[in-house]
Amino acid sequence: MAEHHQGSDSHPWAELTAPQALSLVLRDLYVPVSALGDQVSRLANETLDDGERTEIIGHMRARIDDLSRLVVLLKRYLDDYSIQA
Repeated sequence: MAEHHQGSDSHPWAELTAPQALSLVLRDLYVPVSALGDQVSRLANETLDDGERTEIIGHMRARIDDLSRLVVLLKRYLDDYSIQA
């Protein structure tokens, strides 16, 4: 996982208001959370061979990575926000 501070790089949400940043977070959460829900449902409700199960787990890992990046981005935003306040 990447460090939450990247030197003097400006945060991509630096010029946004808190409600605008939250709106982006909600938008960015929707796709991976929805995809994870779909994949969990497939695992729970279908008879899968090993290849299909491996594929689903790979998709789930990618969505978890998406969520991890969003958490790091949000942490950086909050760290930067508290410094400015």
